Amino acid sequence: MDTLITLNLIGYAVVLAGGLVLGTLFGRSIVADLTGAMHALDSRVVALETTLHLSGASAKPSADATTVAIKSHAEATAKLAAAIETHAAAQGSGNAGATNKS
Repeated sequence: MDTLITLNLIGYAVVLAGGLVLGTLFGRSIVADLTGAMHALDSRVVALETTLHLSGASAKPSADATTVAIKSHAEATAKLAAAIETHAAAQGSGNAGATNKS
């Protein structure tokens, strides 16, 4: 009985050692692949940032277009507010006439 337990423990130790060796080898391989992928991604991001910084002059017209759109929206909001005030005044005078009739 002791021999079977000893052989079983030796088998577990061998499997553990093999798992550690394979894990280390494949772990290094996976880390190397991931590191290479991260470096490639980093170089692409740097290239994109450089392109965007160098083409900063083309970003200004879009900012002007944004300013024009904001001004147009503000004018439309002001017109809407005036229309609401006019409508409220008309409703108020209509209600005042209705209360005077009764």
